[in-house]
Parts: sequence; C-alpha cells; structure tokens
Amino acid sequence: MPVSTVNMLENTARSWYNGGYVNLRRRYSSGLSLLANYTFSKNLSDAPDFRSPMFEAAIPQDNRNLAAEKGPACDVRHRFTFSAVYDIAGLNRGRWARALTRDWRLSALYQVQSGFPFTVSVFGDTANAGTVLGEHPVRANTTGEPVFGPGTRNTMQWFNPAAFASPSAFTYGNLGRNTVYGPGIQTLDVALVRSFVIRESARFELRGEAFNALNHSNFGTPNRFVNTPQFGTITEASTPGRELQVSARFSF
Repeated sequence: MPVSTVNMLENTARSWYNGGYVNLRRRYSSGLSLLANYTFSKNLSDAPDFRSPMFEAAIPQDNRNLAAEKGPACDVRHRFTFSAVYDIAGLNRGRWARALTRDWRLSALYQVQSGFPFTVSVFGDTANAGTVLGEHPVRANTTGEPVFGPGTRNTMQWFNPAAFASPSAFTYGNLGRNTVYGPGIQTLDVALVRSFVIRESARFELRGEAFNALNHSNFGTPNRFVNTPQFGTITEASTPGRELQVSARFSF
C-alpha cells in the first residue's frame, strides 16, 4: 500500500521568552475607574509555533539543520491596553429625570499592539525536499536591499519586494525564520449599559456596543511567497470594520 506522508515528531524544540509588564490602576469615588497596562517582550523559538500558514510553515526548512530555525516566534514586541468604566451620575431634577438618567454605565477598551512576524518563503518545493502537501518551508534569499523604505508599509507594498529573491533550484534559502514583521493592530470598543432593578432577585439589562468604534483599518498578513504575483501586498483585514450591537438580558 503506498504511503503519501510520514510525520516524525521530535522532542528537540526550545523557546525563550523575556518580558516586562507595567500595570496602573486608579479608582475614583465619583464612579470612574481606569486601568492601563503595557507589555514589552521578546519571544524566540527554534521550531514553528503552528500558527496559520499565512505566517509560516508548520515544518522546518531543513530537518538536518534545526539551528537555522531559531528566530522570532509568536512575538508581539509591544502591547498596550487602556480601559475606563464610568458610572454616570443621574440627574436629581425631578422624578422623570431621575428615572431616565440613573443606573447608566459607560465603558471603553482601547488596545494597540505591534505586528506579528512572518516568514518570506517560496511557494512550492523548489528544493525538491519532499515536503508535505500544502506546506511551503523553503525560505527566500536576501538580496541586500533594505526591507523597508519609501513607499512601503501600505497595502500595495508592505515591504520592498526587491529585498528578497527565490533561491536556486534544489537549494534552501538563507533568510531566517520570521524575520519580517507585519502590521500592528489598533481597536477601540465602547459600551453603554442601563440596568433596571425589577426586584431583589431580578434585573433587566439593556446594552449597546460598538466594536472597533473608530472603524480603524487593521491590515492582515502580507503575501509572503516570493515567487507569486501578489508578493508583498495585503489583500485582507485582520479585524472586521465597525460593528454595532444592541442586546437585552433578563437575570433572575
């Protein structure tokens, strides 16, 4: 019976993570709470981290040279989040004013982070290494041209395509793993909530939410295959556009 693929798992991979974390919290008696944190980190490994094939292959380029696989892993170098919750004070200017303005809560969550690394590779098994169908572990060669420069970091050309080239047939590329970083992510989510106390054990909540409220365009991973026409371009988003949602919940 013919065998199409043989997978061998080895207990040889290593990873390294170093990071620093700063957290600030402040609560105010007027109903406002603030929370901010920032993380600076670096994550390396010498084995693929089994992310989407958009970022890298799940197998090494050359299993006989695993030292060449050491590079950034799921490395988010910078990440900052800020959240605020405000219990809006109701108006005490009459019965109807109090009924309409009390028990409202406004909250916001802002997140921004640097991009993920990805591996510039060759589409197909140009090294004739007999790789698994659907995997493209053969990396590109570097040409010495700058990776980023004028006219880059946009959807039409995230990096300089001339900085990379396909290796010769039956050879591996000399580019390292995950050496180019993609676009970062920035989102702002906002929610406005009103709670109604029906009785001691029952509560009705009305909620309105806006996800990615600023409708910020977060670009996806650039096309990473050096021998394809779309090399270096970005053709999809990593997060949806602005989304509005209204919901109601009854708790008892």
